[in-house]
Amino acid sequence: MTTNWPRYPRAATNFVDAYANTDYRIPLQGEELDAFYVARHDHDSRLELLKQELLWGAERGLTTKFIVSGHVGCGKSTELNRSVKEIEADPNLRESLFVVPYSVNEILDLQDVDYTDIAFSIVIGIYNRLERLDLSFPQDRIQSVVEWINDEVERFTTTTLGAEVEVSTDFGLPKILSYLNVLGIRVRGGGSYGSEARYKVKKRAPELRHLVNRLLDHLKEISGMNVLLVIDDLDKLPRREALRVFRDDGPFLTLLSCMAIYTAPISLMYELGDSPSFGPYRSYPVPMFKVMHRNPEDGYYEPDILKMMELVYRRVVPDLFEDGVVEEMVKTSGGVVRHLIKMVQDACLYCATFNRQVVTRDVLEWVVNEFKRDFSRRLTRADYIRLKRIHLTKDCEDSDQVWEYLQSLCVLEYVNGDYWYDVHPIVQRLIAEREPLPVD
Repeated sequence: MTTNWPRYPRAATNFVDAYANTDYRIPLQGEELDAFYVARHDHDSRLELLKQELLWGAERGLTTKFIVSGHVGCGKSTELNRSVKEIEADPNLRESLFVVPYSVNEILDLQDVDYTDIAFSIVIGIYNRLERLDLSFPQDRIQSVVEWINDEVERFTTTTLGAEVEVSTDFGLPKILSYLNVLGIRVRGGGSYGSEARYKVKKRAPELRHLVNRLLDHLKEISGMNVLLVIDDLDKLPRREALRVFRDDGPFLTLLSCMAIYTAPISLMYELGDSPSFGPYRSYPVPMFKVMHRNPEDGYYEPDILKMMELVYRRVVPDLFEDGVVEEMVKTSGGVVRHLIKMVQDACLYCATFNRQVVTRDVLEWVVNEFKRDFSRRLTRADYIRLKRIHLTKDCEDSDQVWEYLQSLCVLEYVNGDYWYDVHPIVQRLIAEREPLPVD
């Protein structure tokens, strides 16, 4: 594929800077969002639809809840960051929506989460947002949280971060974190697990929701705007916790007194997409880049391949790659943005370490072998048989393994007119190496 690529302003001209420009673990934000972001072909219309719904909801005081779903690593967090930036740049939305964006993964241990954890993460999210805006936190609302805890569980003590902590009326984020640990909520940084306290809190779920809603309503009063929660990284929840939050505890998220955008894993949409659990939500999927057609005979999908190549060249100049290598990287990534950027970073690290002048095909092969090793560690012979069937039929079986295949990116969902599935190109290589595998 021959294209004359422009020199993008932030593109690195050496492998050290290229390594820094390709940190695949951090969603784009701030200046990097302007420098490195590339929109999908069908995304602009989706973003405009979501913005229109947010505008109507802000004007009319609605409490609509949205789910942004997609594969891990497909760019959901970046899209959310861009949406928040678009909202703050839009005069109509900026004056009518008070946006509270935060990552639940930065607050909670995602291995054991339910609605009580989400509730108190919202309190911390609001606290942090107001702190960043130099606005005073409504401490009378925190006082009501303290009183509610004291009324229910009287006086707790628990060992937190190596110190004895008691519920008291002192304010501030450290004390809020102490409350969470008292309640048995697994906060990042440690803390004991008070299952009895958590059980007592759960018994009064409506009161907890009312408490959070009072806080949200007060935020509306002091800001004069509708509130929009943007809670990222819920798509990283393990299966049990994801089902608990969105299915078993679903009413809590849907009955909050504000607008909200939650992320959800593609595997959850596969399992619960047609269930009543998702009835209250408006769904906005973040699609994969479509690097291939459903029918292999139709070859690759060139428009999205060019988009993904632009993702690379905005970060690293073409001179650091042998001809055709970036295009091959894109095809090998299967359209997973995180995998593509990780491939580039791994290749830059290899070249800088071993004094290579450009990323060649043999360097790419080394990178792919690293990916193959990571995939192969979690797959058995039975998995290869199931995955080969998915590759042949372009459809997922109705089995427990599908959740894991989608979550681990062994299987990818695409949209080319309709929804279909295929096995990650690197996993396809593993299948080919382990043939013959009989498939009915």
